[in-house]
Amino acid sequence: MLRIGAAFVLGVVVGLTFELPLLPVALVASVVTLVMGRWMFRSMYAEWHWTRGGVFYAWVFLFALCWTILRTSSFVPGHIDQAEHDQGPWLLRVSTVNGASAKAQRAEADVVAQWNGKAMEGRSGQLMLTLLRDSTDTLLRNGDLVMVDANVERIARVPDPGGFDRERWAASRGVHHELLAGEGRWRMVGHEARWTDLFSELRNSISTWLNGSELAVRERALVKALVLGMRDELDGEQREDFMRSGTIHVLAVSGMHVGLIYAVLTFLATGVGATKRAKLLTGVLVLMALWGYAGLTGASPSVLRATIMFTLYTVSNMATQRTDHLNSLFVAAVGLLLWDPVVLLNAGFQLSFLAVLGIILFYKPFEDLWTPPTWFLHKVWSLALVSISAQLLTGPLSLYLFKAFPLWFLPANIMVVAAVGFAVYGGVALILLYKLPLIGTVLTLGMSALLWSVGALSSFFAELPGAYPSVRVDAFQAVLLYLLIFTVGAWRVWHWRRMREATVVVTCVLGISWMLKAEELNARTQFVVYDAPRGLQAGLLQGRDLLVLDADDDRYLDRMGRHARYAGAWRTSIVERTGLFDDTPTVHGASVMARGRWLAPRMDIGFYTGDTTFLHRRADERFDAVVVSGTRFVSDDHMDRLVSMADHVVLAGDLRWKLRSRFVDICAERGVPCHDVREHGAFILER
Repeated sequence: MLRIGAAFVLGVVVGLTFELPLLPVALVASVVTLVMGRWMFRSMYAEWHWTRGGVFYAWVFLFALCWTILRTSSFVPGHIDQAEHDQGPWLLRVSTVNGASAKAQRAEADVVAQWNGKAMEGRSGQLMLTLLRDSTDTLLRNGDLVMVDANVERIARVPDPGGFDRERWAASRGVHHELLAGEGRWRMVGHEARWTDLFSELRNSISTWLNGSELAVRERALVKALVLGMRDELDGEQREDFMRSGTIHVLAVSGMHVGLIYAVLTFLATGVGATKRAKLLTGVLVLMALWGYAGLTGASPSVLRATIMFTLYTVSNMATQRTDHLNSLFVAAVGLLLWDPVVLLNAGFQLSFLAVLGIILFYKPFEDLWTPPTWFLHKVWSLALVSISAQLLTGPLSLYLFKAFPLWFLPANIMVVAAVGFAVYGGVALILLYKLPLIGTVLTLGMSALLWSVGALSSFFAELPGAYPSVRVDAFQAVLLYLLIFTVGAWRVWHWRRMREATVVVTCVLGISWMLKAEELNARTQFVVYDAPRGLQAGLLQGRDLLVLDADDDRYLDRMGRHARYAGAWRTSIVERTGLFDDTPTVHGASVMARGRWLAPRMDIGFYTGDTTFLHRRADERFDAVVVSGTRFVSDDHMDRLVSMADHVVLAGDLRWKLRSRFVDICAERGVPCHDVREHGAFILER
């Protein structure tokens, strides 16, 4: 399955990366199928037997490619991209509920049909769905059919540097469109049954039970996240602490949680007996419990992958056969990709798969390096090795995705993961027994203390010096890091020849790439107007120095921090906005401010706030960008003048709709790019 899985994953990657036509690929796959059918049953010399494997793996690759194109192509008739207009009403089927609050519900939905003026016309595709609600509206669940009267839009908002990239996040789930509907613009019209429906009522009941327990709000939110996979009640500070401490994975119900449940079930089953009938009975009970837990937690891809893996272990044990962890992992991966190829783009799937793969490959060789003399040291050593093995293969991808690394991940995981294991068991016991008079009280007190310690530990490690340092790694460097891990592992663990020389070569290439990247970063100049929908927030990055204009909204400080971490800035400074419009120039680093102008090497930015003196410049004087903000009216003549002196026109979020619309029209007439922050998100100009 490792070889088959590798060929299958490669086919999925090619299908997701390139927009290939289905018919030619299907014809090639048909030819390979005919060749494979002939060669598999044809006698040949032993030295040619390898060709059978080659043809078979080529067929697996082409099958995965065809399957991915078929499942993801936007050129099939009826796809949402092929719709003549984006108006509703739309008939949608909820596929994944992402969260709910008192004012809104968020979900992913499959497009079923669109009203064409006469009847409902069949459609396909997926979109992000946001429905505004009141307290009387029914909460969404997977499989619900919803009629929505609103316009579908493509997700194309530019995020702040280091901010949440909603377009990229949605694309990782195979979604490129969104729909927002206000109160009264949508209604529930039906429901399509799913196997997880068997557990939805129980899931909601457990959530209601927990709301009625005596647990504090933060501890109750942790129980729901750890046991049920419901993370809506976690506050931003909790999430940040777990992320900075390197323990964010414990908040997502995944393989670790399924493994804890499996460990308890197999431990309880050891007393039943070792006969064949006993193994069959305990195996069936374990399978029912595993899939019941998967349904209870919403059957996310990470839970399904782990459940499939432990199902293979259980079935193998029932049949008294030996299991291979690596084989089972790739069986689970191929099964999930057959179900939905787009799951390969999901960062959670990638990280969880790599974590398990790292544990399978490196845990045993590391364990053989030292035998602890005591039981306690053995447990600590085992937890440390699990964390190190998982981080080896998730580290490069995490650096590429998040541009930072949790420095204290090892001690944090040893302590937090151990506490979370007890918390999962205690959470299950609390759900089952908290209504009992004495036992429920004791469990509530114990869980409160335990969950408080989990939160306190994550907060402690998150606040240590250098807890989450910025580390910039691009895609090429991430590949080099994986290649370095492979060569070192092959050299030191598997004792492959020539891997020592390969390690030296990869290390040299990686060092050269980092030096070239550092030189590029030190020479860059970047101007940003942040995605602030109600005002102007802007910053200038010069090499490793970040200058940010002060603003009435304190959220500009958060944006500055994220931008600095993402860009690798060593120094950050807040610049008084009034200095922009003084007649006397003020110097900030290598930049100068005066009379509505911010001048830096290779960057010349103008700021217009309604002061007509800004327009009194030479006819040939031009700006790389002119930012318009803080004004309610601009005459057509002044608009023409502003547009004529700018390579880019940037409209801040505080401008009125009619003024922004008029600027967009004039820029279109003059052929000058116009960026509306309210509509398009952040403006980023880099030289």
